[in-house]
This record gives sequence, C-alpha cells and structure tokens, in this order.
Amino acid sequence: MPQNLVDTPPDWQDEIVVPAPGEPAAVANDPGKPHSLFHALAALAKRTRWLRGLLETHNHDSAYAPLAHHHDDRYTLLGHHHDDRYYTRAEADARRNVWVATIGGNRAGGAEVSIQINVPASGPHLLEGSMIWGTHGEAYWVREIWVDGARVYFEQRYIYAPGSTSMGGSWVDPIVYHLTNGAHSVVYRVTVTILWGSSSTSSGMIRVTQL
Repeated sequence: MPQNLVDTPPDWQDEIVVPAPGEPAAVANDPGKPHSLFHALAALAKRTRWLRGLLETHNHDSAYAPLAHHHDDRYTLLGHHHDDRYYTRAEADARRNVWVATIGGNRAGGAEVSIQINVPASGPHLLEGSMIWGTHGEAYWVREIWVDGARVYFEQRYIYAPGSTSMGGSWVDPIVYHLTNGAHSVVYRVTVTILWGSSSTSSGMIRVTQL
C-alpha cells in the first residue's frame, strides 16, 4: 500500500511500500521496495530539510502577525512602561484614603502613636488603635483616642497578675468617627497606673480608614 509523505514537494516524496503478508522484507539495495531502514531514514532527512526550509523562508499570511509585529490597540508593546495603575503599598493606601502610623521597640509603662492626615471629603472614618502590653503585678490600663486635641474614645481595664504569673496581649480599640475635610491630628494613647509590680508596652499603631 503506497503511503506518501504529506504536504511535501513532489521531488522530495518517497513512496513507502508495505509488503504483503508472507512477503520477505526488502533489503537496502532492493530499489523496488524502498521501505527499508535506509529509505525510511532518507525520507525522514528530506522531510526535515523541507520543514526547516519552510520555517526559514515563508512569510506570515494575513492570519498571523510577522515576528517583528506590534500589538494592535488591544495590547501594549512588549517594551512598554507601567503607567499609574501600579502603586506602592503606601500609595495604594493613600488612594484608598487609609492612613497608618506605627511604633516599635519595648518600653516600661505606656506609649502613644500619632498621625497627621489630610481628609479629602467629610464623612465617617474608622479609627483603630492597637498596642502590645504586659503586666506583672497589679495595674490599671487606660486606652484613649484623641482627634485634634479632643478625646473621642476611652477604655479602662484593671489587671491583677500576682506571684510569678504575668498577663499580656494586644489592646485593640476601634471607633467610627465623623471627620470633616481638611487636616487632622489623630493620637492613640495607652497609659498605665502601676499599683505594684511592673508593666510595659511594645509595638503599636494608629490607623484611619475613610468609610
């Protein structure tokens, strides 16, 4: 049964003849039956040369773009620059109207963290204060949020950790507060009154989010 290589030029086509059942296999020097290993390899080499020449010499037709093409208006060029759709975290927070200030380190007693913000439009804002604390002994903890010198949030807690015990955690204090457009000062303040023993604070933050 003749089987020609598909889509090859006529001068590169090799006819492969499959022997009928019972026929002996052809040998390499049998020109009448070029289905031997020698002829199969020759046919493969010709087809490889043909494919290589096809890839190197042909031009893209209208269905494909040339290798050096430019994207149309649905795409940007490969060498394009990112525009202002990409931001740092701080820039993204600013665009979402989120302002954050933090403090680190460890210190005896309380601490405060403050931030200056410029509100673009009046409306409700979420004010969130947070600070890590620890107490060994007996103490009163007070947490406050201040806006422009006025206290808008107050919370107090009594802690008793006698003997070898100690207590600690993270204060988290949120409040929704109406801010007018313009500049504001926001402070999260944590103070402690120690009756006996010791108390300390470490990392803390104040965050303001326009709702």
